[in-house]
Amino acid sequence: MGTRIENYDYELTPQSSALGSGWLLRLLADGQELGRRVFPPVSSIKDKQLAAAAAYDDALDRATIWLASIEQRPPNMRPRPADESGMYLVMPDDELLCTELPTDKEQPVIVEWPRDDKA
Repeated sequence: MGTRIENYDYELTPQSSALGSGWLLRLLADGQELGRRVFPPVSSIKDKQLAAAAAYDDALDRATIWLASIEQRPPNMRPRPADESGMYLVMPDDELLCTELPTDKEQPVIVEWPRDDKA
């Protein structure tokens, strides 16, 4: 029997300038971190405050979309912490939980999860 998660949430905190500035997004399940992603200031924006604000907006939008996608899934298809063997349940909408890939390498192909219209 899998772990039942009661509450999905996120934390969005500023990164120090020593760490490159921007924002740290932590995705949580019952207070336990499932994953994290750093959103650096948007490099194409020259004004530092606007670049940081754009990064914040991106992180907030992506966290909000992630939470909405969880609500639409059946409970057995929602993300959960690793089990004893280290396995995670991750769906295509959980891309923020995946390790960020280097941008200079080919990106993997993500196949849409088949929908069960009976649910």
